[in-house]
Amino acid sequence: MRTYWPLILLLACTSLHGQQPFAAVARQTFADLLKTPLAPPTVSVQVRSTTTEDGLVIEDLSWESLDGEIVPAFLIRPADASGALPAVICLHGSSGSREAMATAEFGPGEWTRYGRDRPHRRMLGWARELARRGYVALAMTQRGLDRRTPPINTQANAMLVQGRTAMGAVLHEIRQAVSYLDQRDDVGKIGVTGMSFGGITSFYAWLVDDRIAAAAPICGGVGSLDSFVRLGSLSYHGTYWWLPGMLDKGDHGDFAAAMAPRPLMLWAPTSDIGMPKPGVDRFRARVEPAYRRAGAENALRIHQPPGEHSFTLEAFEAMETFLHKFLQ
Repeated sequence: MRTYWPLILLLACTSLHGQQPFAAVARQTFADLLKTPLAPPTVSVQVRSTTTEDGLVIEDLSWESLDGEIVPAFLIRPADASGALPAVICLHGSSGSREAMATAEFGPGEWTRYGRDRPHRRMLGWARELARRGYVALAMTQRGLDRRTPPINTQANAMLVQGRTAMGAVLHEIRQAVSYLDQRDDVGKIGVTGMSFGGITSFYAWLVDDRIAAAAPICGGVGSLDSFVRLGSLSYHGTYWWLPGMLDKGDHGDFAAAMAPRPLMLWAPTSDIGMPKPGVDRFRARVEPAYRRAGAENALRIHQPPGEHSFTLEAFEAMETFLHKFLQ
């Protein structure tokens, strides 16, 4: 088993000499891997339309991001709410979109992916359901997915030779969403969650942006990169997923441990092809002691139910329960 001395020694020396805390050093190290600034990005959001239905206000939003890309999003909030509400940035998987997360129907259902003729089964309407339960939900279509062409892996290949990373560009947009929510008077604490592609991007956004109070990635390939390289199906994750040089700095568990006691929930089915169980076990073994030392055992919740790569109602309820606890 490999030991990631560079990051661990850096964090230990920093602590011993009373300089920056673990989390600040880890965030900067991770931002450097992403080839992206650590400072929060600016954003100018356009509200294209506002409608009210089902007791909810739905705002159709967009903003400009890197390379002139336009990010589409829905902001959904209770119509009769007063005061600041907890907010959740909702991130879909590779075959989803903001529309799939915002359907009036909530639960597993049939959805036809953009560019396909046949529907597939996925969790629908879960961002809208969070709004029904008292959150401000921001559902955004992530870069390189759905109608946002070219595909993310095509972009990733080009960015690598430009000295950039696709993951850095994706996270820039998520962090712009954080900047926008942070400006709103009706928003309190901000959390992030997502499925699959949205699981890894929610985890990484939590790592690099301390304005995110809690994260709950679902089936996102979180666990151990080292274990995945040795045990996983290397063709499963696209180019966007791989961060050059990451294992020279630390594995997922090293970075997550540095964030203690910030709340983190992980939904990791034991037969998920994208996050083999040995890697999740290794993540747990690295992160749990850090949360115990911080006196915050309850702020870390790692679910390992039997099952495969799927966003289930059980996963949704676990995620909502966790975010309710830490965002109120």
